[in-house]
Amino acid sequence: MPRPRSEPLWKFEGHWIAHEPGTKNLYHFWNDSRTGRTSRKSLGTADIESAKRLLAELIIQGAPKTCNTPLATVLETYLVAQTDKQASKVQSRNGAKKLILHFGGTAKVSSLTEDRLREFAEAGIARGEKLSYIARTLVVLHAALAFCGVDHKVIYTEAQMAKRWRLPKNPPKKARIPTDDEVAKLLSSEMPEDLRRFILIQLATGGRPQTALDLTPEQRAREAMLVDLNPEGRVQTKKFRPNIRVSGTLTALLDEWEAETQGMAIRNGHYCGYTSLAGVRSALRRAIKKAGINHLSQYSFRHKATTVMRRAGVTEDQLAVFIGHKRQDVRTTAGYGEWDPSYLREAAAAIDKWFANMEPRMAVPLFSQGIPKTIRELKNKNRQVLVSTGAGEANRTPDPNLGKVM
Repeated sequence: MPRPRSEPLWKFEGHWIAHEPGTKNLYHFWNDSRTGRTSRKSLGTADIESAKRLLAELIIQGAPKTCNTPLATVLETYLVAQTDKQASKVQSRNGAKKLILHFGGTAKVSSLTEDRLREFAEAGIARGEKLSYIARTLVVLHAALAFCGVDHKVIYTEAQMAKRWRLPKNPPKKARIPTDDEVAKLLSSEMPEDLRRFILIQLATGGRPQTALDLTPEQRAREAMLVDLNPEGRVQTKKFRPNIRVSGTLTALLDEWEAETQGMAIRNGHYCGYTSLAGVRSALRRAIKKAGINHLSQYSFRHKATTVMRRAGVTEDQLAVFIGHKRQDVRTTAGYGEWDPSYLREAAAAIDKWFANMEPRMAVPLFSQGIPKTIRELKNKNRQVLVSTGAGEANRTPDPNLGKVM
């Protein structure tokens, strides 16, 4: 026998709310055009007013979006479907909040004229915000409109705002490259374990900051001595994340961290426990202050790795592949087993040689279980080089653009 249909308590655009026998919660009912049957889903509440609000929100968010759709609905639809599943969810939510506070949640998309967007940008500058920060907020709006298929043009890049609205553009920031002595001093000072891991991963990979936070054992191809800095599920962007050769130093560090099963579990399977770069920034500020070092940013260690490889004579082509400025041109037909054994060998060797030279300068051992054999051999091999050149030579940077990367 067919299940008896409950009497609708409230109807809205082909949907209705009714009781479901055997439960206190109210249910959302609708006729499914694909099956020709009545479908239902619990609204999770027994209060009719709350159920009405929830149903209305579900219908509005699921309906096609237009320029007459409220700004808050477009933003919420995008956030729930896209950014709430990503590491950048906090930043995206904060950007949406700023937009709603300025324009109002009930404002229609069509009301966001170029003049009003310019007023939003000028108000931000008046509060002391940088144009790049304002651009990141407007990118959330642009992405939400694109995701919802709303054809409404917005000015959202820093370059567009500077040129079209004549707003002051931020001068590009150059990350300061630390000297070898500063790196040794910083790594010898007291700091959170996760910050130490972040710095070491950055120095050993030359990757962009987020790569250190994303790195997991699953990204390693141990037999081939490779690590894919782009985790599974992440779509490559213009900020390309390469597949690089793992130095002996990084191999030893990752093996040591993996052996600490409890630590890996606490970090949800990641080598570094930070969940956002904001945590790295605040920890790094405290650490360099305690160590008495001038300002360093999250990118300083990527630039340092680049400098190390350039000083070692690594070719520009190989260096560009290693730091993700050039995509590798290597044929792979059977996974990592087909990678050329010489792939990025010089770059990885340069990193190992630098770490071997650095280890004696650090008051805190780089490896808790002692120096691995590969690093120990390099250390002995390069001892005469250190004595003949002196520590100061390694810190000089004759070319001001030696470590400059994007």
